[in-house]
Amino acid sequence: MKKVLFTISLVLFLASSLSAVTVDINTSPAGKKQIIDGFGAHQGNNLTNQSWWQNLFFDDMQCSIYRMDLTPKFKSPYSDRNYNCPWFHNSPALPGPENNNCRTYTDANSYTHTTAVWGRETPIAVMGPDINSNINFFDYNDNSDGLAAQIGKSKKSMLGDFKLIGSLWSPAPWVKLSAGHSINETYWWPGPMQGTKWPFIWAGNFSGGKLDVTNTPMEIFNDGTGPTSAITQFARCTAAYIRGFQNKYGVQFYSVSIQNELNFEEFYNSCTYQLSSQYIMALKAIRTEFDKYPDLATIKIKGPEDVMGGDGWSMWQFGGGSDTTHKNLQYLQNINNDPCATAAISFYCIHGYASDGVSSAGANSTLWNWWANGWTTSPAGGIPANVHGFSWYGKKSWMTETSGENAAWLSPAEPSYPNNGGWSIGLKIHQAMTAGFQSAWLYWTFAEEKDGQPTAAALTGQTLDVNSPKYVAAKHFFKFIRPNSYRYETQVTGDPNILATAFVGDADKSLTIVVVNCNTSAKSMTINIPANPANIATFDCYTSSAASYWNKSQADVNTGQININIPRYGIVTLYGRTRCASSDLFNDGEINFLDYSVLASQWDTGIGIPCADIDGDGKIDWNDAKGFGSCWLVN
Repeated sequence: MKKVLFTISLVLFLASSLSAVTVDINTSPAGKKQIIDGFGAHQGNNLTNQSWWQNLFFDDMQCSIYRMDLTPKFKSPYSDRNYNCPWFHNSPALPGPENNNCRTYTDANSYTHTTAVWGRETPIAVMGPDINSNINFFDYNDNSDGLAAQIGKSKKSMLGDFKLIGSLWSPAPWVKLSAGHSINETYWWPGPMQGTKWPFIWAGNFSGGKLDVTNTPMEIFNDGTGPTSAITQFARCTAAYIRGFQNKYGVQFYSVSIQNELNFEEFYNSCTYQLSSQYIMALKAIRTEFDKYPDLATIKIKGPEDVMGGDGWSMWQFGGGSDTTHKNLQYLQNINNDPCATAAISFYCIHGYASDGVSSAGANSTLWNWWANGWTTSPAGGIPANVHGFSWYGKKSWMTETSGENAAWLSPAEPSYPNNGGWSIGLKIHQAMTAGFQSAWLYWTFAEEKDGQPTAAALTGQTLDVNSPKYVAAKHFFKFIRPNSYRYETQVTGDPNILATAFVGDADKSLTIVVVNCNTSAKSMTINIPANPANIATFDCYTSSAASYWNKSQADVNTGQININIPRYGIVTLYGRTRCASSDLFNDGEINFLDYSVLASQWDTGIGIPCADIDGDGKIDWNDAKGFGSCWLVN
């Protein structure tokens, strides 16, 4: 009987050992991976004026990157009556003289529409050689992006950094040509009619078409010194619009992309660059123009900002012959083959969408591995072997837009795999950071709701606020992984469905660990805490799962380890700092009277920058003074 009991005990012990989950983090120089520049989103409307939005974006989520649309906005008469297209203003009335709810054109000359059908000429804003005179063409009265940028700049110290970035959805309409395509989607009123040829103006949008890169001087672009080309006008317009914005709001752009999703012609602001040669012409023109001016020369250009798609063709090429459309890695290869283009582009970026440009992608690590590392064996017919990923070129990459998830934590409902709800955002960020080596991750729209629920395009809305499942999942990465942190190699043993990654912040002497449970059952695990950063005695632990979000607890380090439990389809974030790091308010390696003076001043005025909330409870009180005092004495 004893022998039987011993055998049963041994079997149970071995089963327990085999199922044990362990996380190891290598924070030595050998384990160091990519820099993290930050996390953020786009908004682009007057919600940025609302205090609840500002509190969520900057204070609770601590987003450090704000993205804006750089499609130029012109003053009247260049924007008169929605660019003189049919609309509800009835001048002209819908569906308009062309009977298609919009106004079509094929080039700069036809853009003016001098025919009697339209009854008036639509003027072109010709950009001259004086950039400051060109600024006068633009309208900067919509302050939604400018206000967000100003607040971000003011909170730069608290956030660890702040980066304002922009993307052109479309250049000015008159610098575009027809690419030979027509709109092909199910009609919806009052949208453009099916079969309408791109480009066109619809509801003030510069819809479709391709940039004229022929570099042919045209009389219609005579700037007073003589005819200029469309691409010269494009470069001057972009430079002037950005300088004007920077001058008005006092915030410098960190980086811009010259085209958002460069393979799509849409009813909204859009433009296509089907071939790398077209994109490279535009890239070099913008870089040359920026470099003329000290305030623009420091702006980095990123690209090509294509969508990830869902297969090998999405990474290389669609179609063939006259309908060839280059994709992600082919753009990179051709940019690298042009020394001037290589110098012009500072780093790369991609969108986490499927091929339709709407559905979310990025849960599949294969796609991210292709983007980062390329392939040696062709992934599909007609695609070459031995294609490099972005990492081969020695430049970083950002994921600058994704969306499309359902508002629920788990979607679709079980027994399907929940790859399209809030929880899946945590999975997608993990894959982007680890398999994709991304240095930044941005969502499309920060806040937008319908019937009290965040839309597929947004992380949250005013109704759910901090309790939106999508917002919570993103917060597990956004809040504590500060700009200029580095990701470090992390290994999980015992369960392939447990994903973990770790980040070290040198500035705040922090270690952030994010664990994602892809299992249908809860799991327990042991995390071995590395020696660097040193002297972390405890971690704040934040746990989220279905209908239970952002629950805070504490995990103490015991003999170099912590033990945690993670719910089914859950996410856990652990944040720890070197003892007394929070008292070093200026991150200068010393705790002294300078730090104390900040604590004393905020005792009366409330939390400021740098933040003297030593214990992180949201207020300045005796607990902060006690914690500061003990560290001051030790120091």
